[in-house]
Amino acid sequence: MEKYTDLNHPLYVPGTFSIYSSAVIRQLKKEQNRRRSSFTTNNSSSKSLSSESGQMAPGVEKVTLQPHDLGLDYNYRYDSKVPLELIPELKTRYGVILLPQPTNSPNDPFNWSFRRKTVHFLILMSLTALSAAITNNASTPQDSINNLTNISYDTLNNSAGVLFISIAISTWLYAPLATLVGRKISFILGMLLSIAGSVWYASMAHSGDSFGSQVLIGFSEGSTEAQVQLCLSSILFRHQLGSVITIYVLSYCLGTYLGPLVANYVAERSSFRWVGWTNVIASVVGLLVVILLFEEDLFDYSRFKHHTTDAVFNFSLAQHGILSNEDDLTLGFFDKKWGRWKRFSPISLPENRDYHNVLQFVKQYFKLLVFNLKCLWFPPVLFAGVVWGLQNSILTFYLTTEDTDLGSRNFNYSSQKVALMNIPCIIGSTIGSLYSGSLTDYFILWMARRKNGIVESEFRLYFSFLSGIIGCIGLVMFGIGVAKELDWRVFYVGLGFIAYMFSSACNLSMLYVIDTYDQLILETLVAVALINNIMGCIFTFACSPWLNSSGTQNTYIALAVITFAVMLLAVPYLIWGKTWRKATKNTYLQMVRARGGDTTTI
Repeated sequence: MEKYTDLNHPLYVPGTFSIYSSAVIRQLKKEQNRRRSSFTTNNSSSKSLSSESGQMAPGVEKVTLQPHDLGLDYNYRYDSKVPLELIPELKTRYGVILLPQPTNSPNDPFNWSFRRKTVHFLILMSLTALSAAITNNASTPQDSINNLTNISYDTLNNSAGVLFISIAISTWLYAPLATLVGRKISFILGMLLSIAGSVWYASMAHSGDSFGSQVLIGFSEGSTEAQVQLCLSSILFRHQLGSVITIYVLSYCLGTYLGPLVANYVAERSSFRWVGWTNVIASVVGLLVVILLFEEDLFDYSRFKHHTTDAVFNFSLAQHGILSNEDDLTLGFFDKKWGRWKRFSPISLPENRDYHNVLQFVKQYFKLLVFNLKCLWFPPVLFAGVVWGLQNSILTFYLTTEDTDLGSRNFNYSSQKVALMNIPCIIGSTIGSLYSGSLTDYFILWMARRKNGIVESEFRLYFSFLSGIIGCIGLVMFGIGVAKELDWRVFYVGLGFIAYMFSSACNLSMLYVIDTYDQLILETLVAVALINNIMGCIFTFACSPWLNSSGTQNTYIALAVITFAVMLLAVPYLIWGKTWRKATKNTYLQMVRARGGDTTTI
């Protein structure tokens, strides 16, 4: 077990882990029975001593009540009323090891009640959908913007490219805050910038306003681009993340497609300015929800750094005194529950922080900015960034085609009819999310049974081939359907296929990264966001010239070829992925130690 959980074990490999506890439990049971036999022998001898002296032999009761000597709970649930000695050393649920192992502290987010986790989760999903909707509805009412301000369509497309750059930079800039002052402050800043950007958008009068508003809106999106996944991983265990990230991607897709749909209807009944004011109202509500209801999920685990899931090893540490005064063998069992102010405070300062004034804070902030870029060369991060970036690029292409080709005289689609084209996208993305999330979870469990409970993070990549094939078919159907003016069902179905690939490919690539580098989720997803948004920016600026020079049909055929080539990258990852993960081990461990408080490695 320890080589799958102990980062210091020489055979540890990021992304290789044991998900089933049955084999581990059998091993611990054998060790437990062996110790119980020896304790029974000691007890029998102690009873003879106690019968003579009338007292229990010293140390016998203390040893027999050690937590690791008690039975394992196959359905562990946190309960503060359970005595410390009855808490199992290895915590499992339905035969699955809980990874990461929760502490015994009532303040550990893994130990939150179902209600608290549900509220936290719903707020995160709402913020994801809201930020995605506001980000994608800005250029939707192009006709209204052009009529009222004379801002050209090319300018609006270029401002969308600036939006991608803004998202990439802001995601990177927000990341250190999660370590230094908690996660909640990033969401507050994001909502404030969303309000400011939306007000600017509603008051837009010239080209500069278009670019400026998109910069602020991009900075609002950056607060959720990687922070949401970090928060989810702080309250949920590894075996739950597949389904949860599926819902996250679905929320992201719903915001992406419902945002333009609603914006078109709003603009049709008034003007683009009310699209901005609607965003302002939604952002104000989001800000109030974050301030009043969102709990901080940053928790300091550094005082438990010597704890492992190996019961014998923990017992040995305790017996030989190999613990500093800061270590807590009870794993926080006697912690006092945080008060309401600390739970809902906008800023949470870690107990083991290395800064105590503004200058030290700034120094640590810039150290972490550079530190987080180390993840950029990790192969799983590169794969996820390219795959997600391609999906964002394709989104730009078909949204541009909808606004130009379908609004032309040949089709003469109204804004409302163009907006309705998001419906097949919603259907396709929903199916794609279920395929890449829940179905892959079952597949991993099936593979784990065949491999004695061992899981490799590349297992999910087997599902990328079908995703790529369906996406390529969708691109060809949409491109040819629009270019040849075929029946509307052809390019509507094509859109559904493209959306299917969008959600499934993004989901698979994100889960691949999270499964591999589960202790550096924020840092790795920030790197993914940098890559994918830079790609989105490049393709956005190339979109209109490419469509004009090659034509709709040839452009989408070329995109289908590029998509097929990118999805085929899963083949070398399935063959050499574990070897590449081993190559990143040392850098990964250095980053984990630095994040745990050893800032000398930054």
